[in-house]
Amino acid sequence: MKPNDSIRKCNALRDRYYPREEWPGLRYEAAVAASADDGAVLLEIGCGREGRRLARMALGFGLGIGIDMEIAGQLDELGRSRLIKGDAHRIALRDASVDVIAMANVAEHLADPAEVFRECSRILKPSGRLIIMTVNRLFPPIAIARALPHVLRQTLNRFASGTVEHDTFPAYYRANSAGVLAELALDAGLEVDEIKYITHHPHYLMFSTVAYRLGVLLERTIRPIEGLRHLILAVFTRPRLAAPVGPSRPEYAR
Repeated sequence: MKPNDSIRKCNALRDRYYPREEWPGLRYEAAVAASADDGAVLLEIGCGREGRRLARMALGFGLGIGIDMEIAGQLDELGRSRLIKGDAHRIALRDASVDVIAMANVAEHLADPAEVFRECSRILKPSGRLIIMTVNRLFPPIAIARALPHVLRQTLNRFASGTVEHDTFPAYYRANSAGVLAELALDAGLEVDEIKYITHHPHYLMFSTVAYRLGVLLERTIRPIEGLRHLILAVFTRPRLAAPVGPSRPEYAR
């Protein structure tokens, strides 16, 4: 079967078993959009080289800032988003300068998630929100992947999705359960609004219709066990009266 035929058939299966309103990416963006305001600042951690999702989400905000270890540009076409090359463990933004922080598929790659949570708490304005979507470390395929050497994960990703080696980043899974996320947030001075396990179609198996069908069967079998679902979506808030967290950093120049 040709690759395009496999993807087409897998997409048909996805549309059959996974209603669009349940798609994690759309649920993540909806959570971000719930706090959108023309005068608000959005920061997306791990925005990618081009910040495409950031550019889309920033349309509801006054300014969108993206931070990533590798970036390809500085400003989107509409001038609503800017990209910074940097590390989430040390964010070059002023205290209480951001209204919403969002990160998707990033938490599993954080070497020191406690430090990142403290940085997020520091730069959030009072009542600001932190929105995280990440994999669940107990989801069976992830549990298996955790035991594999990084080089082997790179090889498997290249085979399954065509991802080149340098785009498969080391994964630590140190913030990938509801309990750990809640603990990290509370320790950083944030309040827990919502943490839930959510389902996702087996996109990593779309190279083969047979493999994809087996992935769907696995996902639908374990779906009733909430703690084994594929992803976690969490929302945290910085209290209105919160003590300063960590040292101050310089403000990003608009």
